[in-house]
Amino acid sequence: MGFVRNSRLTINIILLSVVPLIVVVVIVAGILFSQAKQLVEDQVQLTRNNIMAAKKQELKQYVEMAVKSIAPYYQDESLTTEQAQELVAKKLSQLTYGSDGYFFAYTWDGDALVLPYQPERIGLNWWEVEDVRGKKLLQELIRAGRAGGGFVDYLWHKPSMKEPSPKLSYAISLDKWQWMVGTGVYIDDIERQVSHIENGYDQNIGKTSSALFVVMFIAVSVIALLGASLNLNVRRLANEQLSVLNQQIIDSQENERQRVSRELHDGVNQLLVAAKYRLDNVNKEQNQFEKEIELDASKNAMEQAIVELRRISKDLRPPQLDDLGLVAAIEAYINELRQRTQLELVFEHDIDGVGMLPEVETTLYRVVQEALHNVEKHAHAQGVDVIMQREGRLLILTVNDDGVGIPAKQLKSGKRNEPTLEHMGLQNMRERIQAIGGSFAVSSTEGEGTEVRVTLNMEFI
Repeated sequence: MGFVRNSRLTINIILLSVVPLIVVVVIVAGILFSQAKQLVEDQVQLTRNNIMAAKKQELKQYVEMAVKSIAPYYQDESLTTEQAQELVAKKLSQLTYGSDGYFFAYTWDGDALVLPYQPERIGLNWWEVEDVRGKKLLQELIRAGRAGGGFVDYLWHKPSMKEPSPKLSYAISLDKWQWMVGTGVYIDDIERQVSHIENGYDQNIGKTSSALFVVMFIAVSVIALLGASLNLNVRRLANEQLSVLNQQIIDSQENERQRVSRELHDGVNQLLVAAKYRLDNVNKEQNQFEKEIELDASKNAMEQAIVELRRISKDLRPPQLDDLGLVAAIEAYINELRQRTQLELVFEHDIDGVGMLPEVETTLYRVVQEALHNVEKHAHAQGVDVIMQREGRLLILTVNDDGVGIPAKQLKSGKRNEPTLEHMGLQNMRERIQAIGGSFAVSSTEGEGTEVRVTLNMEFI
């Protein structure tokens, strides 16, 4: 009969429920957060691309509108080239949009023609101008314009901020005059929008994480409560089992004491009393021949008492079990049983050289002793087979008799208040075997005998 300790139960609960739950939650959370992070990155990139595409389309439309506004001067044949260029430059300088939007114009050689917010740069050559990263932006703008129109991104000073900001420009070419005309838009607001979107996603992920951990905390708490409840129930059951076991131990001790007391009273005590009476008769008897008869009778009674004491001593703890081992002890008991009964006894085994723990040897001996005692007292059998054999990693002990068997009702109930079962000690044998980690079974058919079967794992004996 096993008992579950509080610490052992707590460890089992943690290992079997809480830890797997936490591991699963962590794995699922890791997968979800990884997928969510990838989804956010994809969504942010898609948003950035969409906004950038919208900005590019917006720039192209602005440049197209600017070209349409200067077309009357650019295409007017009545104006001289100088007049037309002056009117176009003036018109472009006046065209603005938004808070910082403007148009610029340069010759293909890099001379500044139109810069509304930087008039001091007009007339100077900016062919080698670079942004803060070293990009020769003017050369790239002229190249993009002469290629039929194109976009260039760079860092430039924003008028309203006076610090370098990311900017995207679109340029076209006025081939007749060898001018590059373009406009640009600062795209730092795109990053702000993207950052705002990322923050929103991060907040949603944070809320999801909080909800997930709340659910995990609730689940762990529920499991802990169930574990505590289970712990209390198991401890209550263990206490009840312990009480039953203590009572069984007390009952076994009392039964053993009664048996020893009865055998001493009915056997040894009667023989010693008879020997005493014989010795008393020796003192009273005057005839020498009668005295010798009484002395011989007294001696015989004492010898019988010695034999009886030895038998009782062997029943309590056979010396062969300690000196020669399990097989020798069982053989000695069977030989003794042959001498006082008419039973045909067969003992077969293949466990020579198998080392066993002392408590295992004692338990197996007691089971054989109790089973054979039951056969002697109750079975009305003619023969008994005691077989102890190995099957793989198992050690199997069987005691078979051809007696009257055990009534099915009593065998199935297994209650200690059944007179036959209690007297036969089946419950005691079962508890002895379970205590060393084995299994115990009894099968019987009325009129066809009984089989007691014990199975032990040899790794634990």
